[in-house]
Amino acid sequence: MKVRPDRIAEQLQGWLHSVAEIGSAVNQGASLDALLSVIAETACRLMDYDFCAITLPDPENRVLLIKGSFGLSEDYIQDVNATHPIRLHGVSTPAPSSQAFTLGVAVHVADTRTNPSFGPWGGVASDQGFLSMISVPLNTASEILGTLNCYTRAAHDFSKEEEARLTMLADQAAIAITTARLKTDQARTIEHLNITNASLEEQYDLQRQGAEVHERLTALALEGGGVPTVSAALAELIARPVTVRGANGALLCNSLVGTESLPDILIRETSYQHAEPAAAGPQSPALAQTQVLSGSGHPVSVLRAPVMIKDEIVAWIWTNGQLESLGPLDRRTIEHAATVMALELLRTRTAAEAAWRHSGEILSGLLSGAVRGSTALINQAASLGHDLSQPHAVILARYDNGLEGPLQYRLASTFMRLSENTTPKPLLGMHGGYVVALWPVENQPLETVRAVSEDIRRSLTGNSTAAMSAITVITGPVNNPASYPETFAIARGAVELAALRGLHTRTLVLSDLGMAGLFLQVPDTSRLESYTEQVLGPLRAYDRAQGTALLPTLSALIRNDLNTKATAEQLFVHKNTVDQRRRRIEEILGLQLTSIASLTHISTALTIDDVIQARAT
Repeated sequence: MKVRPDRIAEQLQGWLHSVAEIGSAVNQGASLDALLSVIAETACRLMDYDFCAITLPDPENRVLLIKGSFGLSEDYIQDVNATHPIRLHGVSTPAPSSQAFTLGVAVHVADTRTNPSFGPWGGVASDQGFLSMISVPLNTASEILGTLNCYTRAAHDFSKEEEARLTMLADQAAIAITTARLKTDQARTIEHLNITNASLEEQYDLQRQGAEVHERLTALALEGGGVPTVSAALAELIARPVTVRGANGALLCNSLVGTESLPDILIRETSYQHAEPAAAGPQSPALAQTQVLSGSGHPVSVLRAPVMIKDEIVAWIWTNGQLESLGPLDRRTIEHAATVMALELLRTRTAAEAAWRHSGEILSGLLSGAVRGSTALINQAASLGHDLSQPHAVILARYDNGLEGPLQYRLASTFMRLSENTTPKPLLGMHGGYVVALWPVENQPLETVRAVSEDIRRSLTGNSTAAMSAITVITGPVNNPASYPETFAIARGAVELAALRGLHTRTLVLSDLGMAGLFLQVPDTSRLESYTEQVLGPLRAYDRAQGTALLPTLSALIRNDLNTKATAEQLFVHKNTVDQRRRRIEEILGLQLTSIASLTHISTALTIDDVIQARAT
């Protein structure tokens, strides 16, 4: 029976319209699952089938999964995909779909109830209500993409013509799937390129802004603004308060902007030493979050960045907030500021080194007595801004571990900062193994210099484990340059006496040493030595002759207010031993230690003995 021409034209028009719908779905950017469902619906409508499914292999190419369908229930799709998957390998009787996919030819089943290859899906097929099926491969020039499966409720023999039409439809579907995948890949590539381009533009903009920040901060440094000017610019750029402190905890500057503020412990004038290393190791962060205590004693999160010269941390930049709240530009700005501040501090260090050398020469001349009868040294000092005709306090510091490298620079830089607004200029240098500073005091008491002396002591100790060996003593004032050698000798005796008495990590004036401070100022020690020999000579002679330790025991008893137990613990002997030695001391000296007059006599002699020992050091 021939098909009428108008019927053929109608069928052809329907096919063209359906293929156009598939192409339209591709052009409109439909998802792959949506496109497969359109193909499945088109196949059912064109071929008058009841159900249709599109299967595609999983990423490992182990099973075929239903990815698009028309008419099939969710239960059926779930059972096929999860419970009874269509395996491509390792089965004795391959499913019709796996055969079509593997061999690249159409496979059909006239009756699913009797065909052994459909055994695993017989139950769900019966529930779904189909008896016959055909599976056609989705062929491309290079590979097989999957299968087009069509089902009928009634038993049906698929003709060669049906197979040819389905194959043609499957070829169109394969083209559509390939095109959709290419469009998806293209869209993904374009998106990736757009993201990359946006990232590059953002990085370029960040670099441009970072360069502008660096130029601004560098210009400030070239103009000689110093660390305070750079700090103020940093605070403005990041819109946060900024504090800069030296590695020894001394405040260098505050730049407080807006209404926000830093904890008082960071912005106050007194030194603050955070628990941080003095030298940076390989893992020292450029910017990190830490905590400090607020005025109420609660921990507050702050940010700090090190200012470094080579591997040495010379200062810390502090600001408020948390690390994650800083944008990339703010982070770069802080890093740039740290670099510029390091250059500023290096310049200060270089200037301090030169000042240290020149003032050290003048200082050694003064303290060694070279100034007597000569105006050359005084004129040299005047040319550098030092007026030796004005009264000066003598600050002497003892530091057992020596004074080399970064420690010397830190001390000189601290001294330059302290003396920045002081007129006439103070002097700082080394003499006889001691750090010595001459500080102008005009008519002010020596107590006004205690804070300066304490900053010098802290500069010597810093984070060092040798902090216990730093002692500073203030003597003077000196009104006549010729008196500096004598005043230096007094100061040296005072610092050594403080060391003998264990008065470490302290700044002292002579009055802090009591009567010993007065005895240190006596120029002729011969009468003092005679006095101590009259009082303590018998004990010293007995100890030499008998190999005993009566004089040290007497000294310990006096220092411990005649407390026998405390003295025994100090001397590492038994309490009875101390009692026996005490009785022997009283017998040799011919006095009783319970007598106030005798105690005063002995205590004075012991003090003078300490002074003589300190001055002889």
